[in-house]
Amino acid sequence: MSLPTTNHEPGFRITRASHVVLTVCDLAASRQFYEKVIGLILTAEEGDALYFRGVEEACHHSLVLRKGEGAVCARLGLRVFQDDDLDRLKAFFEAQVKPKPLTLESYLAK
Repeated sequence: MSLPTTNHEPGFRITRASHVVLTVCDLAASRQFYEKVIGLILTAEEGDALYFRGVEEACHHSLVLRKGEGAVCARLGLRVFQDDDLDRLKAFFEAQVKPKPLTLESYLAK
């Protein structure tokens, strides 16, 4: 099986992953894994949600674990280079076939 060709000029610039929200069946076991095995820092615990960050991260959290019925990636946030990259991403994904509506949220003021 061959790998797909990498598009080095996609028209938008994703610089890194910014945050992930995972739904987990066993919050206690997941906490042990991300805290003790992976080494993330627990920054908050609120009800059925745990908030983690990496050692070198300046943000409050980059990983949220929420207790739920099944294991699901509920949200994946990506950081873009500039605000106008969001507009190009939106246009790109609107042109694609997708199973459900895409939500692009900007946490930066335009």
